[in-house]
Amino acid sequence: MTALKRFNPGDPVSSLPPTFYPVPPHRRGVDILAGAILTEDGFVRGSVSIEDGIILGVSKQRPPNALAKGVVTHIADAIVREELTGSLEDIVAPPRGLKHRVLASAKDEDLVDGMRGMVQVMARTGVARFWDFREGGLPGVRLLLRAALGGPVVPTVLGRPARIEYRRVEVDAILRVADGIGISSALDWPRDEVEKLAAHARREGKAFATHCSERVREDIDDVLDLKPAFLVHMLEATDADLERTADAGVPVVSCPRSNVFFGKVPDLPRFLRHGLTVHLGTDNAMVNAPSVLREVEFAYKISRLRGGVAARDVLEMALCGRDGFQRLQRIGIQAGDPADLVVFDIPTDGDPFANLLRAAESDIALAYLGGRTWQRKAKVTRPTRRRKRPASSRSR
Repeated sequence: MTALKRFNPGDPVSSLPPTFYPVPPHRRGVDILAGAILTEDGFVRGSVSIEDGIILGVSKQRPPNALAKGVVTHIADAIVREELTGSLEDIVAPPRGLKHRVLASAKDEDLVDGMRGMVQVMARTGVARFWDFREGGLPGVRLLLRAALGGPVVPTVLGRPARIEYRRVEVDAILRVADGIGISSALDWPRDEVEKLAAHARREGKAFATHCSERVREDIDDVLDLKPAFLVHMLEATDADLERTADAGVPVVSCPRSNVFFGKVPDLPRFLRHGLTVHLGTDNAMVNAPSVLREVEFAYKISRLRGGVAARDVLEMALCGRDGFQRLQRIGIQAGDPADLVVFDIPTDGDPFANLLRAAESDIALAYLGGRTWQRKAKVTRPTRRRKRPASSRSR
């Protein structure tokens, strides 16, 4: 499976994935996309103009299609090809879980190929950037960067030591190339070691994140004392834990498809009732393809078991993590933003948010990623040059 790469004039078409082809820039350098456009005020009918990978503006015009802007993952474990049986601990817990045994014995080229394939899946569904918990110490971080090199999808890499022990020299080396540290759980580490690890990341101005209360409830005060940028799962958290997390301003990433595979159901309405900022992630690639489209549809449906979450709120959970894990992020398109966006060929009548949650990969007509255009169907409205009128020979 060949990874997407940026298109340059003269690149052979055979080097590109078969489901998308590059659109060379218009000779005037401006693309215009028309449709139902996701803005901060919801969907509006209009058009978006793009030049050199930057959105020039959004205007209200009569259009035809839907347009929206473009997870937390572990993508190296896409190499795990076995049917997964056993408990959560049997499969993913370090250091002897199935995932860690397979990763430790895999060849570098196989890992890179697996990650490259997962990056391509993300690109095909319009994901412009993703956060990845990278196992394997410094070599693991480098393998992910190698897999993503030259492609349109940008990884934010959270590395971790190769073993469950803090060694300053190793962490220094990881943080020189990674964006932070991400661990499986604070419970997997001796307390003094994980405190050193988190403090080291903060000193370097890098993020520290951890999975929390996934298998069993964890002491939320101990976890928050590590000052995490965000937490993943919180399935076994109490109401008081959720309130403490919300008060601390720490977002939570929920991974519904992965959770259900392991026999647990996230209570998204409960998270929101307690004031949490919730993001969606796809978690382990050995369990799920890193498809945001599948995740938002599943999250929307599974939330109905606990009272339901509005379609717009679920979509915001998927989109608001694209610029990091700050609170009160924008999800809409506006002038000056990088042109990382997706055009869907779907109906725009009714509720566009609900229509978008039902969209499939085959509904993507075009994706702008990495400043380049990747098109599946020729449904883009191009600006046309007006012909200059010849100068009149009649004197005035």
